[in-house]
Amino acid sequence: MPNEETPRVSIAYGGFKPGELRRALWLILIAWFFGASFSGIVSGAAIISFLTKYLKTNDLQFALIMAAGPVAVAFQFLGSFVTERTGRTKVNFLIFVTLHRLLWIGVALVPICLMHATSTVQIWAVGIIIFLSAAIANYGGAGWPTWMSEIIPRSLAGRFFGIRSSLGMVAMVVIGTAVSYLLDRFDGQGWMYALVFAVAGIMGAVDILSFLPIRDLQRPPDTTGTPLLSLLVLPWKEVGFRNYLFYMFIAWISYNCMGPFVGRYCMDAVKNQGMAMNVSMTNIVLFVVPILAMAVFSPFWGRAVDKLGPRSVLAASSLMAVIVPLGWLFMRPGWFWQVVVLSIIGGITWPGVDQATVFMQIKGFPQQYNSVFNATFLVVSGIAGTVGIFIGGLLATFWQHNLHYLAPYLPVWVSHYHPVFATAIVVRLAALVFLFPRLRLPGQGRLAQVPGVVLDGLIDATPGIGDLVRIWRRRTQKMSA
Repeated sequence: MPNEETPRVSIAYGGFKPGELRRALWLILIAWFFGASFSGIVSGAAIISFLTKYLKTNDLQFALIMAAGPVAVAFQFLGSFVTERTGRTKVNFLIFVTLHRLLWIGVALVPICLMHATSTVQIWAVGIIIFLSAAIANYGGAGWPTWMSEIIPRSLAGRFFGIRSSLGMVAMVVIGTAVSYLLDRFDGQGWMYALVFAVAGIMGAVDILSFLPIRDLQRPPDTTGTPLLSLLVLPWKEVGFRNYLFYMFIAWISYNCMGPFVGRYCMDAVKNQGMAMNVSMTNIVLFVVPILAMAVFSPFWGRAVDKLGPRSVLAASSLMAVIVPLGWLFMRPGWFWQVVVLSIIGGITWPGVDQATVFMQIKGFPQQYNSVFNATFLVVSGIAGTVGIFIGGLLATFWQHNLHYLAPYLPVWVSHYHPVFATAIVVRLAALVFLFPRLRLPGQGRLAQVPGVVLDGLIDATPGIGDLVRIWRRRTQKMSA
């Protein structure tokens, strides 16, 4: 991203020797197996099932609990302030993010210790614990992108995080499938939810503690005494960064307005025009299938980011994020095949948004006060997530009671979630048409080049296919000559 008002500075942070760098990169990769397993449980079918089937939350209660995590992202500001003041990230990261992971054991204790409490008490307890956990995570993890930006070479950042994403997705598939089977096998009993979330907390802590051997590269601390408020205002002075935030804010609202409620729709009963899927089936079609597709294609989208820059990659994937969800507007009970198809296509195309966003966090923001820029981005994303989930909950609640009064001629298979999906699609289309052209992201590649680069990566990685394609291209070139 062009830096118009805050100059880039070249600071020597100490650096890694080649052998030390290789060890650090391997640890970052391996650790994510445990981190992805944690994330897959606390943000996948298990938590949706826990809130929907065990706590029996309504749409608004569900939205409020799911929004508890994103709203706590405001603590990124405090964490980034401490990072800039001290020049260190590792200590806060290890202490507070480990505590964040272990707090999910508190969620695990709710079905055990509060099993005789009212549903309202249990819902409040879960919401408070999730909020506290997320707040501590955002404080402790504020400097993590800055730390990684100093370790990972720019030339392979896209590919590295693409491979890391793929490894993590494999872990999500394995753990998510096992967890879903257990929840269905034991019919969502309280003790099983307790076991699942306790294991998730422990695996999450292992992820963070795996960073212990990686050296913290001491950054020059900010000795200017700049007040926190002045640091928070700094990123907003850059027009390019401000435009990027505005686009991502609107886009993230649309993603979160729809995403969590797709799971609710799939688990809802047929009498409510839902898909009536159990936990295992929902996990397979909404998490396992797209994650497998993402695991295959994330490195190739990362390669496209390295080659073309994040602008064209983000444009291509954002366009698909408008087109693919249109299929959900025509979804009806029994159309299991369509859910699978949409999940596969979504898994293939979404990594462009993911990899472009990660690249911007690690390499696209200014190096000076990098943690402040990242904190601002994450807070804006968190607010957008909160707003999106809350709007989705309000819309679902409204349409549940008014759909067939306000639109009596709709087909009987239309559920109160369909208008929520339509709203989300319209918002992300508006963001792409009116806001994306104003972005000043790195890269000179064109949108039309992106599919070719992604497919070239897939072809080259497929044994035998790459050689055949290269032979065909050489013969074609000779014939045209």
